Amino acid sequence: MASTLRDDLVTNDHASIETAASAILRSCCRCGQEFQSSSRELVCSDCRKPKLTRQLSFREKQIVDLVRQAKANKEIAFDLHLSEGTVKEYMNRIFRKLEVKSRTELAIWALTESH
Repeated sequence: MASTLRDDLVTNDHASIETAASAILRSCCRCGQEFQSSSRELVCSDCRKPKLTRQLSFREKQIVDLVRQAKANKEIAFDLHLSEGTVKEYMNRIFRKLEVKSRTELAIWALTESH
């Protein structure tokens, strides 16, 4: 029994050495912070997270104002000289930034918040 326990410890030590050897200390190409990686990652986990701010750009504010006026994406696209797909992309970005799930929630936010 003692020999199997010793064999298990030796096996576990080899496994931990292999794991430690495979984890390489790298420098993030974006921020320069050092991080451990077992793969070929070049960017640390902090830089991979999207940086969401609640501040809307000028164009996003324009779109929110038109949504507040109950305009459809097609009308917004026409008014701002954009494609309908671009308006949809802006809408998705606005929904994520403001953490709303529908146009109605967005319109209510626009009416209650001063921006």
